[in-house]
Amino acid sequence: MVFWNTFLAEAPVADEHEALVASVRYQLSRLLESEAPLTTLPAKLAQVERSNMRFGLDCLQSISSQMDKDQFARQLESWIKSFEPRLVDVSVEVYERDETNNAINFSLLARLKTDRGLHALVFDSNMNLADQKVDMEGQDLV
Repeated sequence: MVFWNTFLAEAPVADEHEALVASVRYQLSRLLESEAPLTTLPAKLAQVERSNMRFGLDCLQSISSQMDKDQFARQLESWIKSFEPRLVDVSVEVYERDETNNAINFSLLARLKTDRGLHALVFDSNMNLADQKVDMEGQDLV
């Protein structure tokens, strides 16, 4: 957490647990706002699919327009499981697309691994498809 508090936190966070949740929110936002390179890799390079080389979402515009809500939710879950190892039991619920704001609304439910055990988290999220910006409002449930 020292790295988070020193370089990334917008304001000092005194509580270590609160800093952990904030760092997860930051990491998820960066993941969902990034686009992975559109390169195809041979199947024998399975570990590269989970590496920093593939960090980000695959062409969000085409994915969100071609997939139904359940497929898109499963794809988001897969990306999050691949790139955020501090979360377990990840599930995503995608709501009806907000056509007026060109946005996708979804909730991310997961359990965060901490030194005190597992804590449930809920992030109510909004992904703007025009600029691929993500707003994540988090709740920490014990």
